[in-house]
Amino acid sequence: MGKLKFIQIEKDKIEHYEFAKKLWLPFSRELDEHEGISETEEEILYDLSRRINIQGSRDNMHFELALLGNEPIGIAMFAIDTGTVYGLLESGYGVITGFYISPEYRRNGYGREFFGHIEQTLKADGAPKIYLTPDGVTGKPFWVSLGFENSGKFDPDDKKYIYIKNISC
Repeated sequence: MGKLKFIQIEKDKIEHYEFAKKLWLPFSRELDEHEGISETEEEILYDLSRRINIQGSRDNMHFELALLGNEPIGIAMFAIDTGTVYGLLESGYGVITGFYISPEYRRNGYGREFFGHIEQTLKADGAPKIYLTPDGVTGKPFWVSLGFENSGKFDPDDKKYIYIKNISC
């Protein structure tokens, strides 16, 4: 296993967009398959562009790539939540709104390494805890293995339970 390098996606860098596109399409299709929905490639790429364009609007908002050498193998979107989920959580928690490792790189420690980077970044941003609403097929087992626990609180937008973990690094 090699060491990952993490880079913040910059909206004006075409190479960053191409790397993100390479990962965002299969990520979105995997989630769509698990949820029984279907989006067109155009819709998926519009969502990606929208996310990249808001990148950098706050210092504590991150949209990053994980590179193994020069190969993009992971993508994640995470931030400090300033609004909270309908008052269900305290403000200031870190939130992971998207996380993906290419299937051929899974079960090699890269997801753990990427999460460790995310956890350190959110801690530096001031978060005491991190929350997310995991995909029930591939996400939930991964996040539970990292110490996330079901809070019993339900996110009405994602229609999933909120999982929380104290920042431990």
